Formats: sequence, structure tokens, C-alpha cells
Amino acid sequence: MEKLLFLDKGLREIFSDEDTFSFAKDIDGRVFRKYENRITKQFEIHDKSYFIKFHGAVGWKEIFKNLIQLKTPVIGAKREYEALNHLSLNDIPCPPVKAFGLKGLNPANSSSFLITEELYGTISLEDFFLKGLHRQLSFQEKKKLITDVAILIRKMHNIGLNHRDLYLCHIHIKMEINFDNIEIFLIDLHRAQIRSAVPIRWIIKDLGGFIHSAMQFNFTERDCYRFFMIYFQCSLKEINQEHKGIIKKILRRAYKMYLKPELQASSLYSSKKPLEEHNFSKYFENSRAYLIRKDQEQQTEELLKFIEDEIYLIESGEVIKNEKGHLVVRVKTPNYDFYVKKYRIKNLLHGFSRLFKSTRASNAWKATLWFNAVGIKTAKPIFLCEERGILGAKTSYFVTESIRGKRLDKALTESKENDHIVNTIYAFFKRMDWLDLRHGDAKTSNFFIDESLVAFDLDSANKKDINSFSINTLSRDKKRILKSLKGYNEVYLKLSKRFLRS
Repeated sequence: MEKLLFLDKGLREIFSDEDTFSFAKDIDGRVFRKYENRITKQFEIHDKSYFIKFHGAVGWKEIFKNLIQLKTPVIGAKREYEALNHLSLNDIPCPPVKAFGLKGLNPANSSSFLITEELYGTISLEDFFLKGLHRQLSFQEKKKLITDVAILIRKMHNIGLNHRDLYLCHIHIKMEINFDNIEIFLIDLHRAQIRSAVPIRWIIKDLGGFIHSAMQFNFTERDCYRFFMIYFQCSLKEINQEHKGIIKKILRRAYKMYLKPELQASSLYSSKKPLEEHNFSKYFENSRAYLIRKDQEQQTEELLKFIEDEIYLIESGEVIKNEKGHLVVRVKTPNYDFYVKKYRIKNLLHGFSRLFKSTRASNAWKATLWFNAVGIKTAKPIFLCEERGILGAKTSYFVTESIRGKRLDKALTESKENDHIVNTIYAFFKRMDWLDLRHGDAKTSNFFIDESLVAFDLDSANKKDINSFSINTLSRDKKRILKSLKGYNEVYLKLSKRFLRS
């Protein structure tokens, strides 16, 4: 079976005397993307610029691999051809289709191509931000851009189409923006799906991908909620009441995608090496493996000395905690000020119980990355180290910067501003709840208070699923913080009432 459609007279003439599919595959042009079975080129004919996507045979192996992974395999250009037609019929701007070809009935061995006209005078939103053009926008202009993008994505979902690759690079705008009528185009729809209605899981995927790609360009929390208000067509109050669940999932996916490369690379025994854009380095030394922040590498020798000699560590600073399972020391010199935490294996049984678990130091490192990424204050990580024995990790170490403010238990004793403390604690847990995070050991000694609450000792934070942060309850944390506040009756009663009302 062979199907050919040409909507452009010039293209029809060029392709008429040739083996159509061989010509489409080998046409001269600038290569934009090239994969094993797919190539994208830009070419010109009669002073017109076009893009061609040629899809070769993918084979049954690739199809079955995707199906086993519960993914829809990309087979040919037909999906994108149908998606572009669907968008055009519903007046959603996209590249105009100029030609389409399909050869073969067997999905594993078929060939196909799609030719679209170039979108002249446009730029992807990714390039728009990379070039710093967004800095030229006023507040009202930025607001208008967010509004129009949200409306476009809502329209796309309302007509039953989900993109599956909805990133800033696949959304184009006119270089010279007319803010009375912003022209926005959707491109690269080879993975798009068309249904009568888009399922929630695919809305989450699309919006999570969009927000993730915007996060690196200072897409603030305020911008995020402005986007949701337009997309869901409701007020901020209604978002919190009616759409809280889906927004939680969208944000969780966005943050997970944002942090995934760094979390994978920061796993001490992962084969993935830190990239140049990562702000830490990885080292292996005999039975020891460690990560260190690049701007603190000059302190490596001193940090290793603390690890090798516990007595030297204790004598070098102020001992905050010294229990059977861990030691915490604040080390302060003219050159640095940080907390050194040593996690010990208590006994043989404890060692066996942690044999197939990540170390507490590793949990703390990952949790700290998460908390900093989502805007929850905690100490910035400096150093992670694990020493391995026959039964896995013997001891582990985690070093962070010092924290401004007073420890919460001391602040409660010294301060008379109880309302400020109650408001600060409540705001912290409200945000934790919104982001589906938990502390794991929420007692007063594990928090500092300044203008806001600062989380400390995160080695138990979302311990069961540190990579996905999927645990969705804070009830234990709330009970734990209230239990540690029982000696401070006024704060305890006020906070209890606010937790009950929320």
C-alpha cells in the first residue's frame, strides 16, 4: 500500500519524476535531528522553506520494547499528520501541512514522511528565554504571554489532543510580538494522541513537562499559579478547593523531571557521571566514595581529616548531638562554618537492616536537593561520603552549610513572639502538604527559625521513596511537632487549632 498527498504544486513537481520515498529520505537539506529511524531536515524549493520528517522502519523489537514499558511507540509520520490536521480544523496555529506519504501496511517495516512549511519569523519559547528577550517584557506583557500560552494549551486539551512533548522548545511565538494578538504555534507533534477527551494522567504529563521546562528560566511560583488560574478558568481560591489534587501531581512531576538528572548523577554508585552543569564532583578512593560541591573543593582535605579522625572532629567544633546512631558537630573557623554529621551503624542487626537501603547521609543529600529545589528552606549541601565494608555501608557523612537563626526549641524558650512562631510553623507544614513532602522527624530540635522555618536533619525525609517523594501525608509529622511542643502550652494550643481547621 502506498499513499501520497501533495498540497503544494512546487513539491508535487519536484517529487513527480523520482522514487518518492527514496527522494524524500535523501533530499538535500540542513539536518536538524537525526535518529536511527527518523531524520528531520530543512530544505528550500522555489524560494520557499520546508521541513521534512522521514520515518523509516522501526522493527518489531522497538515496538515490543515500548509496549513492555507501557509506552506508545512512534511509528511513522501519520500520527503527526493527523494531529496537525486536527489542530488546523480547530483553529489552533501550527505548521501548515504540504505533503504526506505512507508506504507499507506492516507497522514494523513501513516508511513515511511529512512535509510542513517553515514558520517564518518565529522563535521557540526556549530560545526566547535563552536569548534573554523575556527581560525586555514589562510585568503586564509577561502576564499576557503566560495567559495566552495557558489558553492555547487549554484549547489543545479541550479538543482531545495531548502533546506528550510539551516543552518550551515545541511552542513557537512571533519574533516581533504583538501583545494585542500574540501568535503562538505548536510544533513537533509526532507523539501526540487524539481522543474524545484527554485523560487526567496525560494532562498531568503535558503540564508537568511544560512547567519543568520553564523552571530553568525563573518561572516563579506566582507565574505558575497565574498559569493554572487561566488554564482551569478559576480563581486562586477555587484552585485550592477544586484542583488541589491534580496541581500537586503536576508540580510533583515537574520537580521530579527537573531534579532527575542531578539525583541520578549524585548517586554515589551510579554509572552516571556529573555533567559540567552539575555543581558537584564525584570521587572514589579505596572503600570510600564521596561527592563534594565544586565551590568547596578547596576544603576536601580538611573534610577528609574530620572523617578519618572522630576525636579531631569533636575537638574542632561544638558537639550538637552525640548519640549511638549519629554525631553532629558544628565546625566554625574564619574560612568556613558548617555542620558535620556522622551516621554510624549501631550494631550487627542494624547493619543487616540497612544492607539493601541507601545510607541516611545519602537520603539527607537527596532530600536537601528536593527541599532547596521547591523553595523550602534548609541547609545547602556541601559534602557526602560513604565508607563501605563487607556488609555494605559502614559509616556515612553529610556536611552542610550552617543555618541562620535560632534552633526552634531555644527560640521557644527565649522568645515571647508566640504568634509569629505559630504562623511560621503552620506556613511551613501547609507548604509541605501542598508539595506532598514530609520531614520524617519533625521535632523542635530539627528546625531553625528566622523569618521562616528552616528544616534540619532530613535523613528520614520521605525515606520510603526518596526519589519520587510520593508519600502524601503529613499526619505523622504534625503529630510529632505537636508532641515536642507540649511543654509550650500557648504555642501548642494555637497550632493544634490551626491544624484542625486546615
